[in-house]
Amino acid sequence: MPLVNLTYFMTAKKLRAQRNKFPNISKADLHMHTNISDGKSSVADVLDYVVKKTDLSVIAITDHDEIEGGYEAREIVKEKGYKIDVVIGEEVTAKEGHIVALFIKEKVEPGMSARETIKKIHEQGGIAVAAHPFYHTRFKSPEYVTLDGVGAVSLMKEKFDAIETVSASPTLNEENLKAKYINRALLFKSELGTSDAHIKEAVGMGYTLFEGKTAKDLEKAVRTGQTQAYLRKWKWNVWGLFKYGYFFLPKTFRNIVWGLRHGFLPREPDIIRLPKDFK
Repeated sequence: MPLVNLTYFMTAKKLRAQRNKFPNISKADLHMHTNISDGKSSVADVLDYVVKKTDLSVIAITDHDEIEGGYEAREIVKEKGYKIDVVIGEEVTAKEGHIVALFIKEKVEPGMSARETIKKIHEQGGIAVAAHPFYHTRFKSPEYVTLDGVGAVSLMKEKFDAIETVSASPTLNEENLKAKYINRALLFKSELGTSDAHIKEAVGMGYTLFEGKTAKDLEKAVRTGQTQAYLRKWKWNVWGLFKYGYFFLPKTFRNIVWGLRHGFLPREPDIIRLPKDFK
């Protein structure tokens, strides 16, 4: 993989020019965080980056167990006249793992079962997405949010509307493949690509392709299974990886120390066996 991320230095105008051959196909990034929860950047900084450095048409601010970021983003977009649509979202902490709620109006309370969480999302007319479903950490301090997927059993048992088959977090390649494999073999849900960005430089690293331009078009595409999940071709440069590591390593170290003192979580059973040639 090249160490130089060419698209990182391109303007949004040049990125959008690459799409002239497919004028009615747009990109969305529907999972990102701000400093309202455990992200580094403010909502305003994230939006500024989206406009100047990406060709995204739709985004969702999905802070952990909070929805204020989405409403703040909408106000900023309206005030500054940005040509992007903002979906109100939330990454909800369910008992089994994290569930991304999209197109909601009110906060979904954390701590419920996956089934009850999905029910509350649907009561608002929202879309329930299984976020990074096959990632589980064994060291987790209650003081820090970590990646937690719902796992294979909940994925097959509960009524998710879509599955995150591409998460651009740097270490989730195998987990992404497992989500893609089980979905295409058994579940046939809409597939989403997201960045799960905690720093602004990660926004747009993973994205969802859909037909249309607006959040309404995107919602229709998700509900009808007309989406495709992708990773950016030129993914991470050295500087981007350094910034991501600088942001995450202190939290990871503290989680490990907590685990050494209090015990690690049990290992998740690996019940998905990927074919060797599955990509």
